[in-house]
Amino acid sequence: MSRGFRNSDETRALEDKATSESINAILERDREQASHAAEVRAHGQYGLCENCGKPIGAERLEALPTATRCIRCQAEWEQANRL
Repeated sequence: MSRGFRNSDETRALEDKATSESINAILERDREQASHAAEVRAHGQYGLCENCGKPIGAERLEALPTATRCIRCQAEWEQANRL
């Protein structure tokens, strides 16, 4: 084997580890969002955008019950917080 090249088993193991880490990070963000949404609900603000204060659309809340921002504010937040 040439120097600087990994065998396929090592490469696969590294890919699996990276995939696992990515999935775990996504799941952790989802847990944090669910916890944050529960706090918002506890304070009687469920269904209102935490940025602009306007109602979050019923379709959005049905699809994503943990949403705390309207679609427009979420899009702006995602643009500003790209990883």
